[in-house]
Amino acid sequence: MTRRRIAIACGVGLLVVVGALGVGGFLLHDTAKPASIQDAVQRFQAGGAGGGRLDGVYVYATKGGESIDALGGAHHRYPSTTSVTAVGAACGLKLRWDALRGRSTTWTLCTTRDGVELGTEEVVHTFFGQADDTVYTCAGSELLRSGSFACRSARGREDGTVRILGRRSLEVGGKAVNVLHVRTVARISGGDQGSETVDWWLGTATGLPIQVGFTSRTSRKTFVGRVHYAEDAELRLLSLTPRR
Repeated sequence: MTRRRIAIACGVGLLVVVGALGVGGFLLHDTAKPASIQDAVQRFQAGGAGGGRLDGVYVYATKGGESIDALGGAHHRYPSTTSVTAVGAACGLKLRWDALRGRSTTWTLCTTRDGVELGTEEVVHTFFGQADDTVYTCAGSELLRSGSFACRSARGREDGTVRILGRRSLEVGGKAVNVLHVRTVARISGGDQGSETVDWWLGTATGLPIQVGFTSRTSRKTFVGRVHYAEDAELRLLSLTPRR
């Protein structure tokens, strides 16, 4: 069984609630609709349906949600199942998690001489009909050994550490999968401020996330004052066979 080395720095961009006040001072209505797994499959197929052995749409049992305290506050509960779409990228593999329409995170994992590192991370949030899209460019240590990482966006940066917490076996669809448990802890500074902790259980044979748990607490100064964002989520892979 081969080991795939991955470096992942995690960050959550806080929504800018610009334009959240409508004409005449009325609040825009906030809604959140689940991202369709079938839509993810169709998007994968429309994109050329990559031929890599890991390519496809993976389904995860999901718990958690996100919230902000601006304009009276809003909370989005994530659906019970969400998708992660894996496709080949120029430098390695791209993983896109879709939870809601307007809530996604995309990681580009690049193969390097020393292993696989996170090249970029794009985080999208939507509240009150206003989308916030933050792209991070990252450099960090490999995920199979403890170290540090740094990511930069147009608004600020993340600096954090990687800790290896051990190996174990998890069951996925009735099959035992060997995983490596890794924890990343990031401090966010600049335009956004706060922290994020992510626990990854990565398949040692494939590098795919078998389970993910994350907690984020960030804030940003806006024209309506300092806005606080919170996110807590747990993902658990339901099948090793992707939908295509």
